[in-house]
Amino acid sequence: MIWLIRAGAYLFSGLAIWQFVQGANPADMAMFHRHLALDQAHGMIFGVCAGFSTYTGLDVTLIRLAWALAVLYRGAGLALYILAFLIMPVS
Repeated sequence: MIWLIRAGAYLFSGLAIWQFVQGANPADMAMFHRHLALDQAHGMIFGVCAGFSTYTGLDVTLIRLAWALAVLYRGAGLALYILAFLIMPVS
């Protein structure tokens, strides 16, 4: 499980470094200033996946698929989904 957290941290830091190396202007860096919040208007259950989709700009279907795979992997995704629902504010 810890490898999954490490992989996410490496991916996020790699994305930040890539944006810096490519010389992105401040308008492109606005992605990093978004707030992670539940999107209950577009969500299916609680809006966690829709909130992550709005935050990252990825398609919500990809995020739901990744979350479903995490649920199938020893149920870790279910615990993370409930934890995200409790922590994330409502938009």
